[in-house]
Amino acid sequence: MAEFGENIKQKREELGITQQTLADSLYVTRQAVSRWENGSRYPDLLTANKLAAQLGVKLDDLLENDNMQTYAEVNPVIEYPVNKRILTALFASAFSVNLILLIWKFGFYMIDYPRLINEWDTAAYLVGLVLFAVITFALLYGVIKSIRDDMTPQVSVKIITIIVGFDLINQLTVNILNAQNNNLNANSIISLVFFGIIDIVFIVFTILYFRFDKPGMPLPIYIVAGLEIFINSASYIYNLIGYIGTAQLPKYIMISTLRMFAVLVIPALFIYMTAVLHRKRKLAKT
Repeated sequence: MAEFGENIKQKREELGITQQTLADSLYVTRQAVSRWENGSRYPDLLTANKLAAQLGVKLDDLLENDNMQTYAEVNPVIEYPVNKRILTALFASAFSVNLILLIWKFGFYMIDYPRLINEWDTAAYLVGLVLFAVITFALLYGVIKSIRDDMTPQVSVKIITIIVGFDLINQLTVNILNAQNNNLNANSIISLVFFGIIDIVFIVFTILYFRFDKPGMPLPIYIVAGLEIFINSASYIYNLIGYIGTAQLPKYIMISTLRMFAVLVIPALFIYMTAVLHRKRKLAKT
């Protein structure tokens, strides 16, 4: 990275042009050129070729001993405008729905507090509320990073780990508190173990794929995220069928559909980021 930036700076100074002039010719900001020169970012592949042309050299001359594969690891996961808008829209959608559910959960607690059976019941609800808030604001962080063009693989894996990790902690904590309240059955234990294993496996594969320079294929991430989408979709449809013809159907559709959207959009978001990063890494090798 450093040699690439130093080469840009050297060639630019040899030509007697400023960072701003170079930036204007490439239709980027001066800060972008500064980042390239100090080694914190690479330009995207198309801009890199235009940069080399502006400096009157070949791209290979700028890279020298640098490896263009590094570009995929330090730049945002998604760089092209259309893909950026899709990523931001996914993050914003997930955040908006989670925020609505968070407000609803808080309102339910304030209004129906007297209906909570005892301190264990109250503790379980409050813990779930706090951890859900953490997940919601992790999604807001993702929206901000996506808008600011800072969604690097390292940032992505942090967001994914926080969301999945805190969801797992939520499940564990609430079930422990329910056990103290004698409100834990065999189905809850089976569900906790099953989804807990899925969450742990997903975190492990995500860290391996996003954080290491020589990651494996993204297929395990697709499988685990796809499995979660399938299971939650099947559960939603099964419960929906059970509510058909009952007075509770409108309430189920209103609340559970929001929950379902929140549950589905997050793994879909992870699949999208993984697919785009995989494509970038493949292009960087060519």
